[in-house]
Amino acid sequence: MDEASPASLGEATEPGDRGPAPGPLRLVQQFLNTRNGESRARADQLGTPQKAGRWLVARGLVTPGTTVGEEDRRRLVETREALRALVLANQGGRVGATHLRILNDGATAVTIGFGLDGRPRLEPADEGAAGALGQVLVAGYGAWLAGTWSRLKGCAQCGWVFFDRSKNRSGTWCSMTICGNRTKNRAYRRRRMRRGTAPAG
Repeated sequence: MDEASPASLGEATEPGDRGPAPGPLRLVQQFLNTRNGESRARADQLGTPQKAGRWLVARGLVTPGTTVGEEDRRRLVETREALRALVLANQGGRVGATHLRILNDGATAVTIGFGLDGRPRLEPADEGAAGALGQVLVAGYGAWLAGTWSRLKGCAQCGWVFFDRSKNRSGTWCSMTICGNRTKNRAYRRRRMRRGTAPAG
């Protein structure tokens, strides 16, 4: 996707020098980008219970040694894809009934608590992988309240979730120089083919 190494992409840097999502929404962005179709080496960081466990520990979402089973992994992946549907809805996509059911099931990992100041807040209702999922959902909810959720989008070319900082919220690609050019080149080739002329090269 760019010159960044697969190990750092999405963790230390974003495609096209985009800035990461702000505040807790960054966690949601990283969670959604655990599936990376552009890098076979890191195709899915939740692909096995062991990988999922390592990812959760690295984010401080669970303590080292926490057991992550296949059922935990499956729930994480299903919720990730349901959240991805919500992100795609920011660009005109639709959220299906199955996605809503998964998200509502995931919401059971969240509860209302009261701090020392007496103010209510959402917080994870459990520990382990379920609690980690609760932390992701709480971060997403905070973004809704802050008005930043609608700026989280999926690249029209590669699917990478990016934070759109454009004034009119018109961002389409994770990187204009990479995925934007890919899309434009495809459109150019299609036009040439329709006119009956093969593209040069």
